[in-house]
Amino acid sequence: MKLKHTTTNDLINILEIERNLENVEFIEPYNLERHQKVIQQKGEEHFSIFDEDSKLIGFVILAGLTNENKSIEFKRIVVSEKGKGFGSKTIELIKKKCFQDYNCNRLWLDVFDFNLRAIHVYESLGFIKEGVLRECIKTEQGFKNLIIMSILRKEYQLS
Repeated sequence: MKLKHTTTNDLINILEIERNLENVEFIEPYNLERHQKVIQQKGEEHFSIFDEDSKLIGFVILAGLTNENKSIEFKRIVVSEKGKGFGSKTIELIKKKCFQDYNCNRLWLDVFDFNLRAIHVYESLGFIKEGVLRECIKTEQGFKNLIIMSILRKEYQLS
């Protein structure tokens, strides 16, 4: 697996992956313009995920790269094929990039409280639950809770 900076040529496939029914329930999809803004914006990174055959299988967005507190937000990960370990492998690559390349102290994320599969993966990779933002996201189905999770540099170094 490989992470590469997303190009505008990748975005059509990324929009398709993001809007897949297996994914859309767990994220608030971006439109094309929002993805383009992330690619261009200072302090954010947009990475495309490629498998061993160089097939685009997902993407990752990081935010807060210029945060003075060295706290990076793992804003989004979406993969097209579930149950093959792509998500876990990508998260390991992201942890390495954030702690080694970007020299962060804290890598954090939020996840819907009903996304049990993702929560399990994050916990298995060293992320700790910090708390719940109750009913903070309004959707057509009602308000949803987010769980805040993080991993610190010292915890990453122990793994």
